[in-house]
Amino acid sequence: MAEKIAKVSFAFCLLTPTQKGLFGDNVLAEMNAHIMEFPTPDIPLPDLLIANNDLKLKTQQAMNGDKGKILERDESEKEWITLFRKEAQYVERIASGNKVLINHAGFLSTDTEVQPIPKPDMAVLTAWGNKAKGSIHAEIEPLSRCKGFVFMAANLPPGPETMSIKDGQLKLSGPTDGELVIILGTKRKVDFQGLTSGTKYYITALGFNAAGPGDISVSTDVIAP
Repeated sequence: MAEKIAKVSFAFCLLTPTQKGLFGDNVLAEMNAHIMEFPTPDIPLPDLLIANNDLKLKTQQAMNGDKGKILERDESEKEWITLFRKEAQYVERIASGNKVLINHAGFLSTDTEVQPIPKPDMAVLTAWGNKAKGSIHAEIEPLSRCKGFVFMAANLPPGPETMSIKDGQLKLSGPTDGELVIILGTKRKVDFQGLTSGTKYYITALGFNAAGPGDISVSTDVIAP
């Protein structure tokens, strides 16, 4: 499941001029009340107060329908939006996903779902016997989004095993007959050692990350020297 973090809602930009004034009053009151949590706002609170009072005044003056006054209100509203958006960005930066801190600044929060990291793609594997007895080299092509790699050498063809990786532990479920050697690490090139000379091994590999293991590679048959 994807993690959810709190962000500042910018829906206040869609409020009417009158509603913006009331919203601004609340932001100023809350930020002053929690000044220790927001000690260095990008827009000083006195500047926000001036902009908010100016919008409230010009909104009141424009109620008589005078076109000139309406234009002045509209210009004041644009300035208000610019300043309060910048302050909201500051709050979001300081809050760092904390909904309580966002609310302490008088802003509303919204949960934004973070897209989960996709699992790695299928590994592309090559393998061959080394000169040393009982040693097989295996490597996979560079694989993006990987935290680590799993290499397996089995003396039986790959079966319907299922694999899971959690908290640094590898769990393999399936048939347990035969020999199975597993190398778990962060390098995409490994050497199996101590294998039975003259035995055919089926080499497979995969990448994994926080989302889980990626698709296992196509098996490569190698006879251990």
